[in-house]
Amino acid sequence: MSDVQRTRLERAIARALRDERISRRRFLRQAGRGGLYAGGALSLPAILAACGIGPSGSPAAGASGAQATATPSPVGGGEPSGTLIFANWELYIDPGAGDDPQKSPTLAAFKDEIGVDTTYTENILDNQSFFATIQPDLEAGNPTGYDIIVMTDWMIGNMIRLGYLERMDVARDVPNFLANAADKYKDPSYDPSNLHSVPWQSGITGIAYNPALVDEEITSMAQLLDPAMIEKYSGQIGMFTEMRDSMSFALLHNGVNPEEATLADAEAARDTLLAQAPHVRDYYGNEYTDPFTRENLAITMAWSGDVFQMKFDNPDLQFVVPEEGAVLWVDNMCIPKGAEHPNDALAMMDYVYRPEVAAQMTEWINYICPVPAAQDIIRQHAAEAESAEDREYLEAVAESELVFPTEDMLSRLHSYKVLDEEEERQWNELFDEVRQG
Repeated sequence: MSDVQRTRLERAIARALRDERISRRRFLRQAGRGGLYAGGALSLPAILAACGIGPSGSPAAGASGAQATATPSPVGGGEPSGTLIFANWELYIDPGAGDDPQKSPTLAAFKDEIGVDTTYTENILDNQSFFATIQPDLEAGNPTGYDIIVMTDWMIGNMIRLGYLERMDVARDVPNFLANAADKYKDPSYDPSNLHSVPWQSGITGIAYNPALVDEEITSMAQLLDPAMIEKYSGQIGMFTEMRDSMSFALLHNGVNPEEATLADAEAARDTLLAQAPHVRDYYGNEYTDPFTRENLAITMAWSGDVFQMKFDNPDLQFVVPEEGAVLWVDNMCIPKGAEHPNDALAMMDYVYRPEVAAQMTEWINYICPVPAAQDIIRQHAAEAESAEDREYLEAVAESELVFPTEDMLSRLHSYKVLDEEEERQWNELFDEVRQG
């Protein structure tokens, strides 16, 4: 690991642990677990019930708020007001002096060029607890105090269904998205035609393995899930506690597109996981990285961003999008209903889809960049780097398939199924059988 990379990583860890808070990735991975509480936050069905929202997304008896009766007109079409209030996850923008995200060079350039002063907050620690803080205002028809929020794809789908996001006209107001975004991010299943959101960053849930501990190249879901094939690695296999990830893997192994899965498909996925369970060392959250780096795991489910970092210490570690496919999770910018500065929000969305801006952010964030043209810009920055350490780091970012996936990788990636409340209850109960079995 270069000195530059080590400094950035140590800085990220220190900030993530401040006030005993967990990094944004861990909270992302805990999102959607079963039970009343998930990672210390209320699950979505529990939040909705507590706020008086029925299973269909309509107000429960006695709840306030009116149902939308017609398709709303898109916001935007005007000039920015000069004010933007932006809520994001921790460690998710290039920071400025003193590691202050509010002093981000990207935000400073946005103000200088577009004339918008951004109040940037790291108020999103997980999808569910943040949703709980803004849901009462959304249901009452009041502004939330934010103009842009960044939510994960499955939560975007839920908020669209509830009528909690403003509709956008990306062709008119976010043309850089249409011009520069990878095709994979256009017209997603959770937000058809990008009427309510555009991606901020994304990552892959795939398979990682240590070649020193396995006797073949790992290319298939069967090599993680099929009892006949994995017996030799019994006790050295890692799976995830996140229901959506593990169930999606079993669905892909069974030849089912997760986005189109039925309850019967989910039940079959449960059976696949139950058959694999005797060979699993444990079901992990973020902590899977420790046994993997300590060589207690030979093969495991993994998040692409983690493996990108771990490869600086052990370049032999491998991350695979198996032939059956894997899961692409996407964190999206969206405008909450009733936002007071929608034109400013749209201007920000358009600005970060400039390739040079996307490159600047990606050099620090290290997740999958949704703008392919940023790759050549980072290569150029590497060539112009003043130190060998900076050049090594920037080259690693630019050439990593975990930051800029190949077209072949992207073609094999799927989205999570957007579950309604009843489906989420059913799927969680099925996965609980695996965890408790």
